Amino acid sequence: MDTYLLDTNLMSVLYDARRPNHIAVRQAIAALPAHAAQLVSVVTVGELRFGLALSRAAGQPLTHIEACLGNSEAHPLAEVTRHTADAFATVKSSVALARIDIRRRIPRWVEAWTDRVSGQLLQIDENDLWIAAQALERNYVVVTSDRDFTQVIAPAVPGLRVLLV
Repeated sequence: MDTYLLDTNLMSVLYDARRPNHIAVRQAIAALPAHAAQLVSVVTVGELRFGLALSRAAGQPLTHIEACLGNSEAHPLAEVTRHTADAFATVKSSVALARIDIRRRIPRWVEAWTDRVSGQLLQIDENDLWIAAQALERNYVVVTSDRDFTQVIAPAVPGLRVLLV
């Protein structure tokens, strides 16, 4: 039976009834197999905590973010491990090779290395790459409302399974 990794974008819609696609996301989650595990990445929890901190600092309403964070943390969490690092390297390099020309020479000395293949250059959120890496590493299905997973990441990463809601 498949295990589903719920993406940050999906979680923020799932637990916020004010979002336009809230009903569709709730229905899609309800339609997943009843006994299949639904996990949330620790990366997602970090993103939600970041959003909460910024909203708090800006004096914005926090109730919906706090509720989303609480509901997200109630799910079993998918941790990042040293094995995820290997999968991350595969995911990011695959996306990079599909999107940019990296034939420039890499500096010889480690001290001169910089991340020339940044998320900004790839036009993809780095956290999405980490979530994709967790899914690839463990053969999970990413469930998301973020089209970047189906239009950018999955086409470049064979074996990555994505369910777009």
